This record gives sequence, C-alpha cells and structure tokens, in this order.
Amino acid sequence: MASLGIVCGPAIAQDEGPEEIPLIAVDAYATTALWTLVFVQYFIPEVDRRLAETGNYRIRWNKAFGGTIAKTRGVLDSLQHDLADIGIVTTPYHPDKVPFHNLPYATPLVTSDIGLVARTMSQLVDKYPILAEQWLDHRLVFLTTAGSIDTYQVLTNYEVKTLDDFKGRKIAGVGLNLRFLTGLDASPVNSGISDWYNNLATGLVDGIIGWIEGSIAYRLYEVAPYMVDVRLGAVATKAIVVNDRTWARLPGEVKTVLLETAADYRDELARETDRRAARSTQEYLEHGGSILTLTDEQRRAWAMGLPNIADDWVEDMEQRGLPGRAILEDYMDIMRANDQPIMRHWDRE
Repeated sequence: MASLGIVCGPAIAQDEGPEEIPLIAVDAYATTALWTLVFVQYFIPEVDRRLAETGNYRIRWNKAFGGTIAKTRGVLDSLQHDLADIGIVTTPYHPDKVPFHNLPYATPLVTSDIGLVARTMSQLVDKYPILAEQWLDHRLVFLTTAGSIDTYQVLTNYEVKTLDDFKGRKIAGVGLNLRFLTGLDASPVNSGISDWYNNLATGLVDGIIGWIEGSIAYRLYEVAPYMVDVRLGAVATKAIVVNDRTWARLPGEVKTVLLETAADYRDELARETDRRAARSTQEYLEHGGSILTLTDEQRRAWAMGLPNIADDWVEDMEQRGLPGRAILEDYMDIMRANDQPIMRHWDRE
C-alpha cells in the first residue's frame, strides 16, 4: 500500500488584497433627490470601478444621507468638523462662506444649459485658485460644482397670459431667486419646497419659482396646473468637497480618481437633469397641466425690469478681496461664445 508523502517547502505568500480606505459620504437629502441619487448610482460605483483597475485600494463607503448626520444647511459644518469625509454641499445656503457660487443666481435669463453652467463654474475655479481657497478656509477641499436644475420656471394656481398677471400675486421662492420677481409688482414669499404644495392648495401663495422636475416629484401639478415657461436660468447649486484632513491622508491614486470621477459626476448629473426635465414636461402635460411659453420680447422685458443683481454680486465679491468683475466678464464671455439666448448682458452695464 502506497503511503502519502507530505512535501514541505517554502511558504507561498498570500495576496493581501487592496488597502481598504473608509469614507463617510454625507448629504442632508435622501436619494429621492436627483443629485444624491446620481452620487449613489454613478459616483460611488465609478470610483470603485476605477480603483479596481489597479487593485491597490478599495473604498469602504458609509453612506450618511437623508439627515442621518447633517440636516439641511448642516452639511458644510459636518464636513468641516470631521463628522464626514466627502459630501454634497448645497452652496446657496452659504453665501457668506462661498459667495462665488451664487453667480448663476446673479445672472438670470442667460442660459438654461445646466451642463454648460456647471462646467463653466468649475472652469472658473480652475482659473482663479482663490475660489478654491475659500473652501480651504473652512477646512474643505473642492472637487467640482454640479447642478440639477435646468432652469427655474414659475408655476401658478391661476392662468397667466401676460407679465401683468403677476401684479399683486404672492409668489414663493427660496432666498436668492425671490429677486427674480422684482419689477413684476408681485409679492415674494420665502418658502421651501416641502411647503409649496400646501401653500398653493390653501391659497397662501398663488405661485412658486420652481423647476419642472420638482413639480413632478412633489406633485405640484395638482395645485399648480399652469407653468410659465420663462426660462429664468440654470443654476449649479451643489459642490462636491472633501474634509482636508481626510484629503491629506489619501494616497495620490485615490485623490486622482476622486477628482476625475467628480468631474464626470458633474457631467452625468447634468445629462440626467436634462433627461428628467424632458420627461417631466411631458408628464406635466399628461397630468392636465398647461404651459405658457413667453416670447423673447416678454423674457427681455422681464430681464430689463430687474435691478442689476450681477453688479450687487460683483460688489460683494470685491469687498471680500475676490475678483468679482473679472469673473463675471469671463462667465458672460463663455455664455456668448456658446451662443446662449442671453436676454441681458449683465457685465456690460
């Protein structure tokens, strides 16, 4: 009977696999919000895929969305104070800290191309490093801007035929976009999107400054069956940022992947925003909504009835030691170079 022999030899080293890096990703909004959904469905898997190509590193993601760490307006603070590593900051909540990001709000009726706006804002940060330094002042590293509003429109519970139909009406909005009502003799009401349905249903307000995808997501077509297609403009309201201590400890390969994927996330979110807007417009009509498309003459009249809010933005920037005038001119030059339907050249007044 043959015996079994045990062959002894040198030990074979086992592959230890990629280094695991834990990251907490944060936003106050749940994945029902388009920008958070695209972050979960595109950004995170794409980072994982790109890192897997070399196999050196792997991210262990902890997804803290929907208020689990930070409530509305609290994302920046949560990142700054080490409660999270990477997140989506809603920039209009922080005009005192990152005023540059209000630029699209200061230049209404210029463009409805959200992809162009988001890319241009990122391009300007690259051109003017002091804008990225504004984030570093709050211990955050800027990766990219992004946006999920193709254009602001006005939705009402009454029929609008001319701009005169806004006189005396109560129109809700949030903060900066309420200035879009100046010159219409309407009454601005500061109100968040979660209150719009009830405010419209009860007559507390007559209309809202919103966007078409939001009207479907929040079923506003039930209480605001009239949309005024004014195309007030696209706005990039999001920024992807990383806690600076987290950034300092990340390997170079991971930093590169995060930066490159953030830029691609920006563009993917813009594409998905456009897709959603097209579908939402059709759904709005299918739900019985009607759309009044303003003529260029009406849109220009709206634009010229506004105060020079871009000049106010420039003044605020330059009081902070930031090159507001040069940035505004660059922004408008890029819009002109891309043949946008500009109703008012804000930098030429």
